[in-house]
Parts: sequence; C-alpha cells; structure tokens
Amino acid sequence: MVSYPELIEKLKNILSQELGNKKIFDKDIAVALEIDYDKFRKQKSRNGLIPYYEIMSFLAKRNISINWFFFNQLPETLIDSTSNYILLKYHKSIITSAGGGATNYKIEFSSLTTDKQLLDYINSSYKYTEALHVSGDSMEPNIKDGSLVFVDKSKTTIDMKSTYIVNTNDGLFIKRIELKDDKIILKSTNNDFNDIITTSSDISIIGRVCGVFSKV
Repeated sequence: MVSYPELIEKLKNILSQELGNKKIFDKDIAVALEIDYDKFRKQKSRNGLIPYYEIMSFLAKRNISINWFFFNQLPETLIDSTSNYILLKYHKSIITSAGGGATNYKIEFSSLTTDKQLLDYINSSYKYTEALHVSGDSMEPNIKDGSLVFVDKSKTTIDMKSTYIVNTNDGLFIKRIELKDDKIILKSTNNDFNDIITTSSDISIIGRVCGVFSKV
C-alpha cells in the first residue's frame, strides 16, 4: 500500500492538474478533503490516521480508481474478469438516516471500485453489496454521522445483533431490528433516540450492514 506522504503527493498532483498545474499546498488538500487544516496538519506531522473516508469521497467525485490511488493498480486491471477488484453500486445521492428518516431508496448510483479482499474481510457478497452514506447520530458510537456503509442486499434475515438498512413509509433508516409479537422494533444504539415501532407490512429490509467507513 502507498505510504501516507505518497498519498498526499498524489492528492496534490490531482488538484494541480485540475487547476492548470498550479502549486498545491497542504492547506489546499485539507480544503479539498473538507478537513480542518489544523487537524490535518497535526495528523500529517505525526504520520497519524489516514483520512480514508474523506479521500474516498474525494476520489469518488472525480471517478478516480480507489485501488489505483491506494495500491498503484493500473486501471485496466480493474476490468479484468480475473482481477481482485469489483465495481460496487455507490449511492452518492441516497442518504440513509440514523435519525429522522431520509430519501426513499432509489436506483440512482455511480460506481465505486473496491478490492474483493475488503468484501471478504467484512463477509459481504460481491454481487449484492452496495455503498450508502449515513446521516444522523442515532447509531453512534458504532456508526458515526457521515459514515459510508457497505450493505449486503442478500442478507435480509433478521439477526437482532446486526444492523440493517430499512425502507419505511417515513424514509430510509439504519437500525438494529427486534421482533416482538407481531411488531417490528427499529432500535438505535444511541439511547437518546426512541424506538420506532412498526409492522412487517410497513417496511422492507434493504440489507444488512457489513462494513463501515467513518470520518476520522
């Protein structure tokens, strides 16, 4: 994997090309990644946590291969049927609510190139995995506001220890699910939020959350 300093140089090269070969500084990178400059500067000086979520969002907006950026993989290897990479549906315009509900699930997506080893690690099916954004703090501390979640649409059987993307009459939610008599209870991790009580006829389970990328 490319080192943190090399990632910063790659980001500078991308921004420089966008701006007519203008010289790019660390502050420009922080602005492009939407990270507070002081926080970014301290992380870089300590060679701290790489802001994966922010970089992935930066790359996705520009349709730049994540695997090329992080692993120096050539783009043509990503479409080889024998390669280690896969294109996921990436719902940039769909926001899954961890609060008061979000836009209903629609078939509007772009592509996100992902290493199959990552999906193996989170035990998510290649064919049925999609990526969505999360808005709200009802699932904190496990899933933070602004996180990117990987959802396996083949996994809809309710397991009360797991978290699911659920489509309801009030919008799209990310919640744990409990069954009680003939009721379905959508539960938050954050105790400040009340349970949502509904029935099976009023919801549809999109899939189980198998992986989470959170902002640093």
